[in-house]
Amino acid sequence: MFISRPSEPRTVLLWGDRWWFAGTGVSSEFSDLAQAAEVLVAHYADEPKPVRIRLIYQPDALETAPVACPQGDRATLAAALAGDFPALGNPQCAWSHEPVLPIGGDFATLLHFETAPGLISLATELARRGVAVESVWPMATFLHALPTEWSDSGAVTVVAVQAQRAVAYRHPADGVRSVPVRLGESAVAEVGEWLGELLTQSPEEPVLLVCADAATAAALSSFVSAEDYPGVEQITLNEALARPGAFPRYHPAQLLPRSPIFTAQRFLVAASIAFLLAAAGLGVGVARAALAGREAARDQQTKLTALRTEVAQLRENAAEISALRRSLEGGAAGPPCGALLDAVATTVPASITLTSLRIEGRNVAIGGWVSPGASPTAVEDWRSRLAPASAPWTATVKAGATGAFTLTGGFRL
Repeated sequence: MFISRPSEPRTVLLWGDRWWFAGTGVSSEFSDLAQAAEVLVAHYADEPKPVRIRLIYQPDALETAPVACPQGDRATLAAALAGDFPALGNPQCAWSHEPVLPIGGDFATLLHFETAPGLISLATELARRGVAVESVWPMATFLHALPTEWSDSGAVTVVAVQAQRAVAYRHPADGVRSVPVRLGESAVAEVGEWLGELLTQSPEEPVLLVCADAATAAALSSFVSAEDYPGVEQITLNEALARPGAFPRYHPAQLLPRSPIFTAQRFLVAASIAFLLAAAGLGVGVARAALAGREAARDQQTKLTALRTEVAQLRENAAEISALRRSLEGGAAGPPCGALLDAVATTVPASITLTSLRIEGRNVAIGGWVSPGASPTAVEDWRSRLAPASAPWTATVKAGATGAFTLTGGFRL
């Protein structure tokens, strides 16, 4: 059997109520996401399966919000922001974020999230029908990857426009990112006026315009013309989808970070295995069972030998483990670190995200971040529970900017 090397996935855009396809200039309309799956499958009906796609996903139910946040991974952001953005706690809603960047003395990101479930069921249905969704990206992330040249300041503004929709990605020199979105009959006029004001203030700022068709380009040119500003470049949506933008597999804006779950190839492999098992003869099955039994016995004996070795080692270390436990519990060798850790774990509320905890000698320092929707006294209330007058340690709080705080203290002598 000869297996050819997989080609690059095809870039497909779902924007509003239409599919857009790279390299063809064709778009196909649909009424909802259920019909969207039917339309896409029909588009690739004559193609060998599975068809691998990279999906740019911008339905009207996908929103992007700039937020202050702690510096951390996806789990940290979910814990800190779920109170203000319930979609982060809904396993049926897809969400992602741009890389967390420093702003002044704090950190911020762009949060992408569905206001209603849609993507997961769409990807699952497409996989079942032979279309493998290998990655999914918000349109803002796609727009950010389009420019081929960058200004000295790193500033970039990219705007995509169709008849009744517009999406922009703006990262100015001051670093405060935003994603303005316009919907409705006045979308082109609204984004045109916004661009006009921007270019009036900074006539040489680089701006990339992506227009879905000639009519949209003509309407936008009445507000902003590439001939009037040296930094303005204009391309078609078809050209934009054909550009080989860089999308690292583990970029945090990936809306399906565990994409292998949704690959059509898994469905095909599973079906092939089931067919081969059914076709295998009874004699082959018996032989395989016997071989598997002998292999399992050898494996079991190996595991038993390894466990005996581990048990002997653990018994030798029992005295040392006991001494360390006494140290954590406040024995002669040190302060009651274990009791402090238990108190931290059992008293910290959901509105507070801890980012660091350091114990040096008898000194303690804890760093954290308070959710924007939390009570103004949330940190002080937690400090009171963590370090009452009877506790064998002290604690004081110093508040920082935009919800950050530091709790310091020490063990009593």
